[in-house]
Amino acid sequence: MKIGVPKEVAAGEARVAMTPDSALHLQKLGHECLIEAGAGAMAEFADSDYEAVGVKVVPTAEELWKDSDIIAKVRIPTATELKHLTSDKTLISFFNPAANEEGMA
Repeated sequence: MKIGVPKEVAAGEARVAMTPDSALHLQKLGHECLIEAGAGAMAEFADSDYEAVGVKVVPTAEELWKDSDIIAKVRIPTATELKHLTSDKTLISFFNPAANEEGMA
């Protein structure tokens, strides 16, 4: 499966759902890992850190959502991100169901 991690868009969010080290573990399990360009920057991981361990760095969120089977995020998905969530994709993230009625529909 292709596991993709988009750039977090919440203001001040410095975490990233996949580190280069966690990508190595996922790849050992047979998964292909993708990350949006710049997604690890706030967590002090350069795109080159991901590329060095075999992660495909994709230029846009749209391409990442299109090419991934599983999307891993830290924060709840935005309304824009939810538009990319089709029935053939799995999303792993915080959901905050009490404050995210739109995302739970």
